Amino acid sequence: MGMSTGGSKGGAQADINVTPLVDICLVLLIIFMVMLPKNVPEITVKVPPESKTRQKPQQVNENLVLGLTKDGGVTLNRNPLDRGKLPETIETQLKFRDKKVIFINFDADAKYGTAVEILDIAKRSGAEVLGIMKDKDKPTPTSLRPGA
Repeated sequence: MGMSTGGSKGGAQADINVTPLVDICLVLLIIFMVMLPKNVPEITVKVPPESKTRQKPQQVNENLVLGLTKDGGVTLNRNPLDRGKLPETIETQLKFRDKKVIFINFDADAKYGTAVEILDIAKRSGAEVLGIMKDKDKPTPTSLRPGA
């Protein structure tokens, strides 16, 4: 048995037999594993039918170029624009675009204060990135060229 009395070391010594305990635990584990899927309720989901026509969101790939002439006139994509309507026009143009980018192409002789006001209007109207365009006809000054 699991216990002996007497002996050379004097006193009773007890050994625990864990084999029946492991057997019972394994049987209980198997029972729970078999019964668990039967206890989980089914979830039914109604999926709408697939439509025949796919609607893609309207994507506009044309760049927005905001211009300022030396006499203070504002242009959007080379079209003259009233300065009072600039915020609404920019918001409307940027509404369906993923990238909220406006390119800036100001005349070199434009007034600095007016240019800053136009940039502020563009930022407040939803532009996240303002990119400055360089005129291809004008050479880069030698002091700004890399390696010079």
